[in-house]
Amino acid sequence: MKTTIFASVLAASLLIGTCSLFAQHPIEHSGSKGKPADGRDMHSGIPNLTDEQKAKIKDLRLANFKEMQPLRNQLGELKAKQRTLTTMDKPDIKAIDANIDEISKVTNQLMKIKAAHRQQIRALLTDEQKIWFDSHPFGKGRHGHKADKMEHHHE
Repeated sequence: MKTTIFASVLAASLLIGTCSLFAQHPIEHSGSKGKPADGRDMHSGIPNLTDEQKAKIKDLRLANFKEMQPLRNQLGELKAKQRTLTTMDKPDIKAIDANIDEISKVTNQLMKIKAAHRQQIRALLTDEQKIWFDSHPFGKGRHGHKADKMEHHHE
């Protein structure tokens, strides 16, 4: 009986967690990784990109998406599990701590992949393009998209 209730609560938490992840971060889940919700390509603002650079960046972005998506899914599941573990009538602190460790491990992997991806793109750029790329928040997290949009409104 307890197993059935726990499984039901876990399934409901996963569903709610997944829905809330999509609701909270529409840019990330706008249908195409690497594109803000308004449809602009994250790297389209880099000045003077050659067709070859554009193609290589597109290939890197696709490979990055394929590598990160399973980890993002796993992170969402771990966060849902954390909500379940922490809201039980008799929470198991050891289970909570172990889940936190797993969340940290997956987050660490995502950060490393993202940093490597950014450096792969930088390696394709000229010095002038690197200056632009390094000074713009694209690729530096969810909030970077908002900052960039605000920047464009003031131009």
